[in-house]
Amino acid sequence: MLGRLKKLIFFVLVSVGVMLGVNLLTYCWGHLYATGISILWLFLFVYFLVACIFQIFFVWYLYGRFKKRKIPKASPGLSVDVFVTAYNEPMWIVERALHAAGNIHYPHTTYLLDDSPEGIYRDLAERLKTEYFTREGNLHFKAGNINKALERTSGEFIAIFDIDHAPDSEFLDRTLGFFDDERIGFVQVMESFCNADENLISEASAQTAVEYFNITLTCKDQVGACSHHGSNAVIRRKVLESIGGYRPGLAEDLETSIAIHSEGWESAYVCEPLAPGLTPASFQAFCKQQLKWSRGVFEAAWNSFREKTFFKLTWHQKFSYGVRFYYYVVGFSFFCGMNLTLLHLLRPDATVYEGFIARLLSLTVITLLIRFLMLRECGTEPIARKGVHFKGASLVLCIWPIYVLSLICTIARIRIPFISTPKESGSGIDLRTIVPQMIMICALVAGVVWKVIHWNEGPAPFTLLFAMILLGQHWMLFALIWKSLRGALGKPALNDIQTEMQVAKLDSGKSDPSVRKN
Repeated sequence: MLGRLKKLIFFVLVSVGVMLGVNLLTYCWGHLYATGISILWLFLFVYFLVACIFQIFFVWYLYGRFKKRKIPKASPGLSVDVFVTAYNEPMWIVERALHAAGNIHYPHTTYLLDDSPEGIYRDLAERLKTEYFTREGNLHFKAGNINKALERTSGEFIAIFDIDHAPDSEFLDRTLGFFDDERIGFVQVMESFCNADENLISEASAQTAVEYFNITLTCKDQVGACSHHGSNAVIRRKVLESIGGYRPGLAEDLETSIAIHSEGWESAYVCEPLAPGLTPASFQAFCKQQLKWSRGVFEAAWNSFREKTFFKLTWHQKFSYGVRFYYYVVGFSFFCGMNLTLLHLLRPDATVYEGFIARLLSLTVITLLIRFLMLRECGTEPIARKGVHFKGASLVLCIWPIYVLSLICTIARIRIPFISTPKESGSGIDLRTIVPQMIMICALVAGVVWKVIHWNEGPAPFTLLFAMILLGQHWMLFALIWKSLRGALGKPALNDIQTEMQVAKLDSGKSDPSVRKN
């Protein structure tokens, strides 16, 4: 938690940020009203207002509630089933997960839920003394796999792990104690990654989740709004029965989480890296993951409104889920920012936009300072306490076409297939996959050159600066292209992990005890 001085600094920064935000919104509305309210500009204003509420102001409100839970001692004698879900994954990853699950100290039964068409892990499960389930077809994918296993098991509590996560031996000891409170429906544990140093992509990909799992989810927990994230979680069986089972969808975890909270069940969060997993280690893998996640989150938002489950949530839960719903609109925001900036680079008079950008940049600086302070002072993982994650930010922003495509597919009701995140490490980038980015970059560069040549017709220093910042946010793309041309993308750390998994005693995913506070 923040000390007295740091807490004072936090509240000063937030106060300044709120004033800057209100000033920015007032400025936008004033010029919108003065120039005549058109449908397009009204839409952009409302869109920007909602973005400020969910991604800035409410997040700051959550930060002010930051406090980690104390971990209660697990009661003995509870009946626990551990589900490890698999679908056409490399054998070494499955073996790693089963070894770790089998080594959990608290008495339990481990089940491998194999959705692969050929039942390729049967012999491995038998060798590791793990219960093995398969089924006909793979209807509803992971959700269907879990629901079928629920019909065949009887444990009072269900621990769920994706195949790339290796739980610590104390995982159940650190989670089951919360269920002494009969109102607790599920306990979510931090998602962390053991391959962050594999290459540039894996490092950046890991950074994209750091703030959320170290800070934001801890804060959401304090207002009763910790959400379920599919893996590293324990769920009370009767909770799943009360909502008709694990909900299907591309974001089945989010759909299930909303359903559980809408029925009045509570949740808890353990901010400890107790089950490290694997983050995408290639550009293509990250893009596929983000396409599935973003499309799934948009669909979950739509379903929650259509089924009216969203309206059964508490106000804290509504706003907290709103933060998650709105996160993937970042691509559309970035796309709009680039186009508006390009438009004003080409216009001789950009006075109004200059005022907007000057205020926006000031608000952005305050936002980054608050985020830096929270990560440095309250982060659990060492990667969080660095406070600065430029690689992760660049990676997210430079795949803006993925998020725009996902949003279009949602609005047009276009389905995308269920996509398992590839586990291989990539050695480059396919230039065909970044054509939209390159077109936008060329257009911005042309706009910058045009403005410089015609500077005397209408100077616009803030617009020019913002254009350079937008171009700079694509630096990850240029780094990947350069590495691709050189034929190298970081260290072959994944091969080292694979080799390690072949030895008799496998890493069970033990976490650093120094991060445990209770």
